Amino acid sequence: MKYILATLVMLASVCAYADGSVTIFVNLTPAGSFQGVSSKTKGNLIKQGAVFKADKLSVTIESFKTGIELRDEHLWKHLNSVKHPKATLTDVKGQGGKGTAVLEVNGVKKPIAIAFVEKGKDIAAKFKVKASDFGLSKAEYLGVGVQDEVVVEVTLPFLAK
Repeated sequence: MKYILATLVMLASVCAYADGSVTIFVNLTPAGSFQGVSSKTKGNLIKQGAVFKADKLSVTIESFKTGIELRDEHLWKHLNSVKHPKATLTDVKGQGGKGTAVLEVNGVKKPIAIAFVEKGKDIAAKFKVKASDFGLSKAEYLGVGVQDEVVVEVTLPFLAK
């Protein structure tokens, strides 16, 4: 289970936002699931006309909580939080409910696609990430594994200019 959380943290890093929340949804094999949640995001999302942009959004890996302290620690270790303490999104751009960004987790950068909706003064975004794309080993503990793909949901306030 410690490696399951690591996969979730990796995905959550993709959606780092200021004063918002990031939730990682992790499915286990052969059965089960859990969530990792952080509200410790940094950076600013700006809306100019119909376009949303951010230079850099980040979340500290060790801010993710799963409800079990030991699982949190295993997740942080699996995500290499000592060497790479943050997950970041850079070059964030979006319009019309679709966006792109570059996600960095475990020192590996990959472009990602993001779907989003505007809800008042917040953006609710969602994307999928594969842990293996970020150099993370297969997560498994006592016969329970983490599926490679995780879903990340982010709620983030934006500034209108």
